[in-house]
Amino acid sequence: MAEKVNQKEEPLPATNPSDQSPGEKKGTRREIPGNLPYTPTHGRLSEALKSLVEAERPQQFNESFLDSVLKIRGGSARPIPPLLKRMGLLNSDNSPTELYSKFKSGSTRSEAALVALKNGFSEIFRRNEYAHRLPDDRIKELIIEITGLHKSDPIVGAIFGTFNAFNEFARSAKEIKPQDPVREQTAKPDDQVRTESKSLRDSPEFNLVTTINVVLPETTDVQVYNAIFRSIRENLLS
Repeated sequence: MAEKVNQKEEPLPATNPSDQSPGEKKGTRREIPGNLPYTPTHGRLSEALKSLVEAERPQQFNESFLDSVLKIRGGSARPIPPLLKRMGLLNSDNSPTELYSKFKSGSTRSEAALVALKNGFSEIFRRNEYAHRLPDDRIKELIIEITGLHKSDPIVGAIFGTFNAFNEFARSAKEIKPQDPVREQTAKPDDQVRTESKSLRDSPEFNLVTTINVVLPETTDVQVYNAIFRSIRENLLS
């Protein structure tokens, strides 16, 4: 079961001068093909993901929660809430989603992380549905193919680091296998036969008619006839 969050995307703040093209004003963000989310401070993102697993679920995941509870402060904290919204862990008002709760649970964390990756990096998974299992070099190659950036561009590393922050939890996710349709088709006729047989046995309209032809001997002794019919009744009609 995959959870897909459709919501208005918020621009992630540029916290590194490498996010800017020459001539752009400070704070503006480069337009990168593929619309892949990233933050240059992906190390702090990784810390936040690990910390929120242990922390209480907040009513709002905001900078105050990051500062007071997760101990992540300053400019490195600002990109985290918009990123979590993009990945489907937060609603537009910064309240945690059901996917956030599943990420906190040990039994569903890896699957929730995989859903979050597919929400945020859909173009990567469109090219390879098992991207979370690829080696690092291949993931970087996909990022370069999608964005058209040079491999030495800092944004390639930022995108990979952001992807990997979630992929640390998603690598062990199990794929949900569809139920075998052949097995269902094979079992269905047997079930129908058993059901129909039972309905025939239980139906009051089900009757068995048997015709018995008896050749009687010529005799004036009534006891002979009584013995014949008694035997028929006891052995054939009981």
